[in-house]
Amino acid sequence: MKDKIIQFRNIVKEFGSIQVLRGVDLSLEKGQVMSIIGPSGAGKSTFLRCLNHLETIQRGNICVNGRYIAKEEKGKTVYSSEQEIRDICFTMGMVFQSFNLFPHMSVRNNIVRTLKLVKNMNTEKAESIVKEMLSLVGLSDKINNYPNELSGGQKQRVAIARALALHPDIMLFDEPTSALDPELVKEVLDIIRKLKSQKITMLIVSHEMNFVREISDRVI
Repeated sequence: MKDKIIQFRNIVKEFGSIQVLRGVDLSLEKGQVMSIIGPSGAGKSTFLRCLNHLETIQRGNICVNGRYIAKEEKGKTVYSSEQEIRDICFTMGMVFQSFNLFPHMSVRNNIVRTLKLVKNMNTEKAESIVKEMLSLVGLSDKINNYPNELSGGQKQRVAIARALALHPDIMLFDEPTSALDPELVKEVLDIIRKLKSQKITMLIVSHEMNFVREISDRVI
């Protein structure tokens, strides 16, 4: 039996009186690509944000690579220590629909700065990883450009490169093409196809139905 890299059990998430996630169970195997589809407001992005602790849950178990972010004990949901949660979250890379690049930093420094802050990496090693990741996403020639000098598709590819630079076990994509013009969507989807060929575990929220049908091992 393949390893379960992500396990959700009986997840309940509420915003005030609104229950967004109602007893959700889900598991994802290592190397698998799962897509989450559904209408706007159904809770797809909230689900991802609960996984990487950008949102907290009211009830349930969240387990990543055998380590618990949250666990139900005697009817109560107990979170692990801040350090444990931080360590678990560092095994996941997330790409948002709005890019979230630092506008005052070059492409190089957007990634180098992240590696230094998160991995405490020296400049020489960080620079080497930057070049490797930008080559992967086809943007080696943009290393010294600033975000305002890039197209939307290029910005999203830089965001993917930045997430991949941390060598995560799991990649999370929250509608990565929704902010892009139609002609720019393909270049981002091509990168995700390349990641699938490398057997990277991915959880994708998307409205691109043809792409979801092509890329996914499972669709929720």
